[in-house]
Amino acid sequence: MLVLGVLLTVGGCSDGDPGPPGPPGPPAPPPTVDIADAAQIIAVIDSVSISSPPVVEFSLTDGNGQGVTGLPDSAISFKIAKLVPGTDGNASAWQSYINQIEQPGVGPGTEPKVQGTTENGANGALVDNNDGTYTYTFELDVANVIDPFPVDYVATLTHRVTFEVRGFAPLRNPVYDFRPSDNATTGIFTRDIASIDSCNSCHENLSFHGGARFELKDCVTCHNPGSSDANSGNTVDMKVMAHKIHHGNNLPSVIAGDDYCLFGNRDTEKCYGDVVYPQPIENCSGCHDDTDTNIPDASNWYEQPTVEACGSCHDDVNFVTGENHGPGIPADNTQCVSCHASNPDSGIEVRQAHRMLAVERAANYSYNILAIDFLGPGMAPDVTFSITDPQSGDAPYDLANDPDLSSSPIRFNVAWDTVDYSNVGNGRDNAQPETTSIYSGGVLQATDNGDFTYSLTLGTVAPAAIGSGVVNLEGRVTTSDGNAPVTTASRFFAITDDPASPVTRRSSVDIERCNDCHELTTQHGSRNNNSIETCQVCHTANAARRGDPSIGPMDMKHFLHRKHAVDDIRYPQRVSNCVACHTANGFYPVAVDSGVLATSVNRGSVTTDPSDNNRITPNSSACGVCHTSADAQVHMTQNGGSFDACQESDGTLRQRVNFCGPGGDKTGPLATESCTVCHGPGRGADVGQAHAID
Repeated sequence: MLVLGVLLTVGGCSDGDPGPPGPPGPPAPPPTVDIADAAQIIAVIDSVSISSPPVVEFSLTDGNGQGVTGLPDSAISFKIAKLVPGTDGNASAWQSYINQIEQPGVGPGTEPKVQGTTENGANGALVDNNDGTYTYTFELDVANVIDPFPVDYVATLTHRVTFEVRGFAPLRNPVYDFRPSDNATTGIFTRDIASIDSCNSCHENLSFHGGARFELKDCVTCHNPGSSDANSGNTVDMKVMAHKIHHGNNLPSVIAGDDYCLFGNRDTEKCYGDVVYPQPIENCSGCHDDTDTNIPDASNWYEQPTVEACGSCHDDVNFVTGENHGPGIPADNTQCVSCHASNPDSGIEVRQAHRMLAVERAANYSYNILAIDFLGPGMAPDVTFSITDPQSGDAPYDLANDPDLSSSPIRFNVAWDTVDYSNVGNGRDNAQPETTSIYSGGVLQATDNGDFTYSLTLGTVAPAAIGSGVVNLEGRVTTSDGNAPVTTASRFFAITDDPASPVTRRSSVDIERCNDCHELTTQHGSRNNNSIETCQVCHTANAARRGDPSIGPMDMKHFLHRKHAVDDIRYPQRVSNCVACHTANGFYPVAVDSGVLATSVNRGSVTTDPSDNNRITPNSSACGVCHTSADAQVHMTQNGGSFDACQESDGTLRQRVNFCGPGGDKTGPLATESCTVCHGPGRGADVGQAHAID
């Protein structure tokens, strides 16, 4: 019986029918992160409905797709505006539903002014759904706006809702455009005439009002025709304010002795009469690019001329009296299009009036270095070249019989060597390159090869030159439309290197990054154009300025840093963003054996011998422009840098003892910078990381 019991017990443990599956459990909650811990916040407005007051559905996520929770209602502020179509010649305009009255307190303003503003989230009702999604119900009833002045709610117009968040990781303002009458978000009336991407090509990451407003579409909801600054009395309408700020020191009113000022946060005065715009102000397409599909209304700048937009730059024109308006004709917005309408045959059509004719003419010229024949150090290169018209299938110009070219200062430069241009040994003052003009007194100096190519013997390369060199063909073309800034041509050639493989100069700066701000980088009266190479052959480490030493060295690596970071040009972004100009790794310190020369701070007693120049070691020269504190300079000198060095003819750098050059005491300690040890790529104090370069 005992055995049977055991068998029965074992048999009872055999597999039976598992039965039907149970119902699925609730889904796991999505991963979330508290807003205080989020290193990045991405905001999206999912929907807006208006049945009075407006209700906004939005979401916050971090860079990993996790929902961001815990947003305090007091940390978020909302805007809502309607887009009013233009009538009677007036441009369309945003009108904020949320407004306030600013009282004058400082400055010349004497009257209260209306300003668009925001509604703080603590005023309405914010619901956190604890998964990264939120619902906000406005306190404002857009159908009943009467304070501080009435704003009619028209459901058939385009509306915009946007918001900002403060006190946490910065987020780009989300923007939601829609038509309340049918909740349509496409096919609606728009006013997108400029892009924040265009702004950021110069400004890197434009932000205002405490670093919470990043999007141009957010800005215009307040900066519209109805908003003004009570303290200055000036409008803060975007189309007026932005134009006047950028025109800066060229505003007729500023030239006449006034300044252009606004009062911002806590009544702080900010004046812009010293702003120097880095490209021709006539280049309206720089901001209003009508080929950019993301800004479909960019052509408004020439299709919808108005007193407000045009008068912002032409602020010496009195449209009421007609003073300075052509033949003195009074005008208002109803009449602008009648004269300045889109008509390419009219000289006063807006696009025609803003054409940069000399720049356009530059497109008709291409400088071409076809070949360089060179027999070695101590010899003169023979160059074969042509000038052609890219707009006519590269048809060549007859250089001997073209009056525009023969009256133009077009020349060749020869410089060496490409490790770092020194031009040593050519006997010229201040280490300048050899130069050869193709015309003298309007007469062609080159030999016609019979096929509209030409040959010319250039300046002699010094007998002691080694490595590789460069030939530049540079110069403006004098035309009836002005000086055409033709792009410089450059070609490298071997001196003692393999003739088939000349070594190019290191590329630490990208001209296209320069042109993000400058559109077309041009200097010296349009003689040096759109080319870093042509700048480098004169702005060498062996060259130094005359006269006032406070102007600073002319060496490229010092001069350009000083120009952008120190000189009073109102640089439009943080100076630590090295890749605004430099290539992806062109901003790192150079190694001791790089061959990069130390920066001259004077020309010495013998201007043809750069070995008697006083110098700054290479990395100290570049970095010391911005890092000017005593501690920073001590750090540099403790790590091998010097702000008072001598460079011997073989490149050896020593601390100066008495004077540099022949007869000078060469017993000073070597100046050997060790910057790459700590500041090189991937090192503990990597420059890219220290400068927050993305």
